[in-house]
Amino acid sequence: MEFLVDKVFSLKSISVFESLPEASLLDVARIMEIEEFERGEEFIKKGDIAEDMYIIKSGKVEVHHDGSVLAVLGENEIVGELAILAPIRRTASVSAITDVIVYRIGREFFMDLLYEKPELMSDIIEVLIGRIINLNEELKKYKSIIDKR
Repeated sequence: MEFLVDKVFSLKSISVFESLPEASLLDVARIMEIEEFERGEEFIKKGDIAEDMYIIKSGKVEVHHDGSVLAVLGENEIVGELAILAPIRRTASVSAITDVIVYRIGREFFMDLLYEKPELMSDIIEVLIGRIINLNEELKKYKSIIDKR
């Protein structure tokens, strides 16, 4: 059985949530569900409607698209965070590289929480903007390589 305090400690180590007061962390922890995936199991499928965000508690996952690995993520990293903001189609798949334990946060529960605690939204937007900036930098690198050919 996973204790609420363990979930709060996990949230404190994630950039999206680290600056939130303890009371807000406790609110988020209450809506987190624990799930396990075996090595090789694909738990996010490209094209599916996104409903959940995952926080990796232990293990490693790979984000992949059309045979290319886009990222390898591990403990205390998040994947599928756009899902908690809008019911969009998944843009990539995610598979467990090792046995993985994750915390799942469902969009419906998270949206209810945002309605009650809107300060959470600005933190999430900041992290998403950071990811977009990083992706743009990666695209520039690839474009530079292609342009040299």
